[in-house]
Amino acid sequence: MYNLAFLKLLIVERSKNRKKFKKITFKLSESEYNYLQTCAMLDKTTNNKIIKKFLRTGFETMRERVVEWEKQKQPINQLDLFAWLKDPEFEQSSLLSEDEFFYNKKEEKDG
Repeated sequence: MYNLAFLKLLIVERSKNRKKFKKITFKLSESEYNYLQTCAMLDKTTNNKIIKKFLRTGFETMRERVVEWEKQKQPINQLDLFAWLKDPEFEQSSLLSEDEFFYNKKEEKDG
């Protein structure tokens, strides 16, 4: 049905489009690195797994704060309808006052 080379090409194309993980780099002091190595030996695991384990627990503790922050965040394009309450020097314009200069009352009576 399909050529073997064609199937390999499909697999390669699909894997290029998927970028599920992001790469992060950071530096540790020598004492921090030694402590990380010791923790990894005690858990009989790798450095990356130790780091990911502690990141997950840290994210779980921060989850409530992040959810609350997301609720308070306003979209950029949201109108500020009550700006005049916050700023006492805010001058609210009236549509009627702007239209008085635009229309000539004599023209309306003549027309």
